[in-house]
Amino acid sequence: MTRIRLGWETQLDQLTLAIDLALLGVGLILTGALVQWHGWLAHTFGILLIVVGAILCLVDGLRLLGWRSLLWPRSLRLDEKGLCDDTKKGRGFRIDWTDLKSLGVIDDPARPGLLLVFFPQQRRHDLHLYVGFGPPGWPQPLAAPIPRRTGVVEAILNGKPGDWEQRDSDGWAALIAAPGERVEIPAPPAAPEQQRIDVATEIAWQALAGGALAAFFGVVAYLAAFGVIGGTGSRTAFLVVGTPFVLMGFATLLSIQVVVRRRWVVIDQESFTWADPTETSFTVSWQELAGVSLELVTVPSATLSRHSVHVYLTPADPDFAERHPEMQLFAKDGRYALELGDVAGPARSIAAACQKAAPSGIWQGIAERTGTLGIS
Repeated sequence: MTRIRLGWETQLDQLTLAIDLALLGVGLILTGALVQWHGWLAHTFGILLIVVGAILCLVDGLRLLGWRSLLWPRSLRLDEKGLCDDTKKGRGFRIDWTDLKSLGVIDDPARPGLLLVFFPQQRRHDLHLYVGFGPPGWPQPLAAPIPRRTGVVEAILNGKPGDWEQRDSDGWAALIAAPGERVEIPAPPAAPEQQRIDVATEIAWQALAGGALAAFFGVVAYLAAFGVIGGTGSRTAFLVVGTPFVLMGFATLLSIQVVVRRRWVVIDQESFTWADPTETSFTVSWQELAGVSLELVTVPSATLSRHSVHVYLTPADPDFAERHPEMQLFAKDGRYALELGDVAGPARSIAAACQKAAPSGIWQGIAERTGTLGIS
């Protein structure tokens, strides 16, 4: 068996939550233990802070005992039976050599990674459909994208069954075929033009600015508590007020890998992709969708308006959920919702890209409305 490491997968949001809970628990314990409380009511409040903080640390410690469920390796495995992508987050594949007529690898710099193209013996629905490609009379080939790693092509050529033959064909990094399959396999088409809309940068700046502001207010309150600035005031009051702000600042710092991670909506003539390198990503072909729409809710303000953006994907058939279990996280009322947050500019770019790339009748437009302070 050959195993090629494709990278690490994480439940980064859960790891960040664990860090934040630990920080909050320790902060509450230190506040309750170190602040000079006066009076029985204040002492009771301090003890309560210690108890709550200890409970949070205990719960967090128990959760981290199962840390292997939050961080795991992803690899491509090849053996005498077949090959598989052992991803736990995306839509992987497990396919036997006996199920295939041929297998090709596309390594096009215009694509974000390698593309494994499977030519099955019979029509299958468990992988992304690679439309308009393949020898006449063959079932539609299926494609599975994987990260670009050295050694994948060599591993497939060396790990193929002994009676399979290697083909030489332009456009293929590797092409192998089952015995008896003499049909000429055409060169793969060029990568479709993609529009990659960044939906993370604006949110990242908002979160970093909020965290920095919270840390500033917390530090000022601590300086006032210990007499560094100002000459009067209650130390306890300043510590109680400042501690939550300091904790929010630290939480932002420790969560920075989540806050600043890049996320894109990728749209081309073949598919709609949500690309979140550290969380759940998915790709669906336009043929699998009955409709795509976008909702932009605006809370107007004289200084800075707020927005809430949702992209809704409506499946075309009842088997969609079975083919795309990785999208269960986004399921909502019979369709799938991407909650993008306050990204009004990228929202209009997504709408323009869908209008240009989606087949007729799939793109259902952008709905704009005014919301209240709670973004309803």
